[in-house]
Parts: sequence; structure tokens; C-alpha cells
Amino acid sequence: INCLRNCKTYQARKPLWFYNTSLKFFLNKPMLADVVFEIQGTTVPAHRAILVARCEVMAAMFNEYLYTDSCCPAGIFQAMCLLICAEMYQVSRLQHICELFIITQLQSMPSRELASMNLDIVDLLKKAKFHHSDCLSTWLLHFIATNYLIFSQKPEFQDLSVEERSFVEKHRWPSNMYLKQLAEYRKYIHSRKCRCLVIKEALIQREEKEAHRREENIVKIPTFGEV
Repeated sequence: INCLRNCKTYQARKPLWFYNTSLKFFLNKPMLADVVFEIQGTTVPAHRAILVARCEVMAAMFNEYLYTDSCCPAGIFQAMCLLICAEMYQVSRLQHICELFIITQLQSMPSRELASMNLDIVDLLKKAKFHHSDCLSTWLLHFIATNYLIFSQKPEFQDLSVEERSFVEKHRWPSNMYLKQLAEYRKYIHSRKCRCLVIKEALIQREEKEAHRREENIVKIPTFGEV
């Protein structure tokens, strides 16, 4: 017990730089490495424990997905980071899980939250395209189009490419035709209400005149005392 206490005391007294320099000993060395990254034809040995401790995305990838075949990111941003890693390391199922998570999260947001959120949807779209996430990029483009009135007011809307902008304008909702018909309908309803009010006032005036005329035509019958 005393030996254990002395060990803990010794570790507590160690400065932070000691651990940093100690971990450097394992950098790019195959000793005790349990994962290997292949980057542009070059292999880089690494250690899962260190990766998990230093990177939340790696923690989600190694700790959760590789052991449970499932993954629940903390949010859309982390899911996108994890999707990028999954594409880099060719873990296609994890990539699809992240796509589904992002789509589900965005679909569940009410319009008010979509309008006020700081998340750059156009940036997500470009990242999805760059990392060959065809399912997500196609869905995001439709999502922007079907929420046109919200996203067209955001500054990042101008970052859409000519092709993307053309697609959004073509499939936008509400469409220009719908807005035009809606404006005409509202104009018609407004004019009809005004006409109804005019007719109603005319009828009231007519009834008042007829009532006044009837009062004038009433013959006054004398009472017994007057006779």
C-alpha cells in the first residue's frame, strides 16, 4: 500500500511536459502500435489509446463504432468530422451512419431554429461533396431548395456554385408560381371582403330608408279622448 501511495505521489509531482515528451517516444514507431494509417502510399503506425485520449473523433470511431457497430455523435459538427475520417479510412458503413445522423438532426429542426442556427449548411454541402458523400450532398441540396425562404436570406447562400444555384432555383419551395398565385388569391379575398363591406353598408342604408318611409306612412289613429 505504501508503495502504491509513493507511486501516486511521484506521478502527481511530475510536470505536464514529462508526459508530453514521454508520448513523443512512440511517435511514428511500430513498437506497441495497434493501428496503421496508410497516407499517400506511406504507412504510419499509431496507438489507439493515445488517439482516443487526444481526439474525440477518434474516440467515437475506435471506442464506439469498431466495438459496437453503432455510433451516436454529440452533434452535427462531430458527425461531419467523423464522416470525413470514415471516408479517409474507407469505413463506408460508419460514413452512412454519420450521413443518416446529420439528415435526421436537420429534419427534426423547426423552421425557427433553422433560421437562427449558426451552422453553415452550404459548407456542409461542399464538405459532403468533397468527401464523396453523395447521399448527404444530394439531400442537403434538396433541403436548401425546400427551405428556400430561410436559406436564401443567409450570406452563405451566395457561396453556392452556378450549378447548385440553378438546381435550387429550379426546385425551390415555395416556387415563384406558388407565390404569384398566393398573392393573387390574397388580393382576390381582400377585394371580395371590401366589396362585401360596401354591399353590407348599402343594405343597411336601404333598410334604414325603408324603415323611415314606413314610419312616415303610418296613419295616426286618434284616441278616445281626442275624438
